[in-house]
Amino acid sequence: MRPFGIYIHIPFCRSFCPYCDFYKVRPDGELMQKYTEAVVNTTASFSHIYGRRPVDTIYFGGGTPSAVPGSLIADMPEAVRENFDVASDAEITVECNPSSDLESFLPAVSAAGVNRVSLGLQSASDGERRALGRASDAVRVRQAVSIARAAGIENISLDVMLGVPGQDRESLLETLEFCTGLKVPHISAYMLKIEEGTVFFDRGESLDLPSEDDVCDMYELTCDKLEAAGLKQYEISNFAVPGFESRHNLKYWRDEEYLGIGPAAHSFADGRRFFFPPDINAFIEGAGTADDGPGGSFEEKVMLGLRLTEGVSGLPADFVRRVAERSDLAPFVSADKTTLKLNRRGFLISNRVISEILEMI
Repeated sequence: MRPFGIYIHIPFCRSFCPYCDFYKVRPDGELMQKYTEAVVNTTASFSHIYGRRPVDTIYFGGGTPSAVPGSLIADMPEAVRENFDVASDAEITVECNPSSDLESFLPAVSAAGVNRVSLGLQSASDGERRALGRASDAVRVRQAVSIARAAGIENISLDVMLGVPGQDRESLLETLEFCTGLKVPHISAYMLKIEEGTVFFDRGESLDLPSEDDVCDMYELTCDKLEAAGLKQYEISNFAVPGFESRHNLKYWRDEEYLGIGPAAHSFADGRRFFFPPDINAFIEGAGTADDGPGGSFEEKVMLGLRLTEGVSGLPADFVRRVAERSDLAPFVSADKTTLKLNRRGFLISNRVISEILEMI
């Protein structure tokens, strides 16, 4: 059996960013302890269902995992090891807010096997970071990278956002030069999406956002600058020094199996998708998962795989040919026998292009 990925949602945040719609709650010492115990128990229950399956990636997302004491986070990969067959070279990632007490957090989680850190930079412009609700400045981000390296973690990723309030080409260039100057092996560069239920959504047109054309220019600038710095694009929003691609996230895009633990965490196993309801108290009390239908269909593989620069291979040759021959799709795709990919222009309007391709199946 192919190895599982394990995603563990850490829903605690000391402050709520105005653009974020992920499930989150305020940190509380007793609640965090109970939550850790619930994660450990749920891990064991999944093992009873699926057996001692191999696991080669563990990912702590949030929320803000670094808002939790490192000693509690350390209990969670240990629980995975006790219940699953974790590979000796497993990729174990933790997301961190640079403003957290990383001086104590990162050494603790590194000792527990964490070997990859994702830091929320978003922007090297302090003004843009404040607009995004980020408490730390760029100096602290630089310190965070140094703290991770001192803890023995070299596999470091920085998150960057494109199209944020007040951003222009010059400030984005400053951010990209900041990132490449730190010599980190991975950068995620996401275009800001205004989600319903967020503060940014409520502010509406009062936000000082770049135009759509400007954001497209920013995306192309990002691709050019990161590629020139040796970070190769491997997904719409992700760039890495070869060998440092996120192995966990690649599971999602390649439609491979994973288990999600925690409120609002999703799973895909044995052909089914399911999730825990977004309710921390229900999760702590042992609430089960909700079914989310079948997974792994041909349409799903195409939809997810087209996010990758490698595209989707093994497709029917007639299908690939029909897509490539459509005049409205041809400028945005690359086709070779049984392989279909989006080019950079296609990535810029990926939702529309992928939707059109799926309608042809």
